[in-house]
Amino acid sequence: MKDKRKTVLRLVLPAAAMFLVWSLYASRCLPEVTEYTVSSPRLPEAFDGYRIVQLSDLHAREFGESNQDLVEQVRALAPDLIALTGDYIESETDIPITQSLVAQLTDIAPVYFSSGNHDWASGAAPELREAVEDAGGVWLSNESREVSRDGASILVAGVEDPNSYADMVRPDELLGRIDGDHPGSFILLLGHRNDWVTRYPDLPADVILCGHGHGGIIRLPAVGGLLGTDHRLFPEYDAGLFFSGRYVMVVSRGLGNNFWIPRLWNRPEIVCLTLRSE
Repeated sequence: MKDKRKTVLRLVLPAAAMFLVWSLYASRCLPEVTEYTVSSPRLPEAFDGYRIVQLSDLHAREFGESNQDLVEQVRALAPDLIALTGDYIESETDIPITQSLVAQLTDIAPVYFSSGNHDWASGAAPELREAVEDAGGVWLSNESREVSRDGASILVAGVEDPNSYADMVRPDELLGRIDGDHPGSFILLLGHRNDWVTRYPDLPADVILCGHGHGGIIRLPAVGGLLGTDHRLFPEYDAGLFFSGRYVMVVSRGLGNNFWIPRLWNRPEIVCLTLRSE
């Protein structure tokens, strides 16, 4: 019996170790695509089938030389718009990584950027904005832009992260003003934090793209994320689609990590959202 146990251990332990190593590698280096479809009667028919790729929480990571592997995955999805939802740098020295990525992505589709808490904590958010705009991206600083297609239009709005200016306009004030100026318009909001449905459940938006939660860092099968970025166990809004009653919130698991705990069973995520008109 003891010999059998030893034989089993000699087989199981190396296999378990290899599985763990592979899981850690995949969770750091192998982005995967998650596709969602959101339908809305407020979406103009001209935008039926409109595809949005969301990239979040890069944290200065690179996938392939100059992020070429990441760019090619995005290109294969044929997006109409690319949304970058914050936490791209840790310090000013990381800015060239984001600038290069944005420059490559703008060859695929228009790129819109909203800031994250780490972008501002770096102390280099103004320099990052300049780099994003020099690369052809649009930095949405508590404002909206009209996107047109076949004679119809929707609004793409973005809010600065709460780590930014102390006197910035509140999201509900901003969206209230946008909704008042463009009544009936479909509004896509880019906002880094993943607490929208608890803080602003009645915000006049249709879809909110966010990140910040890193998928719960470690993801457990049939359970979900283990640890929130607020250090709480089993965070509720770690990844996926959430409905407030007024809008749909899309939470990306993100691409990178800034925790001392490595991502596990939690591959970097490219979100591809298809809009449908009802």
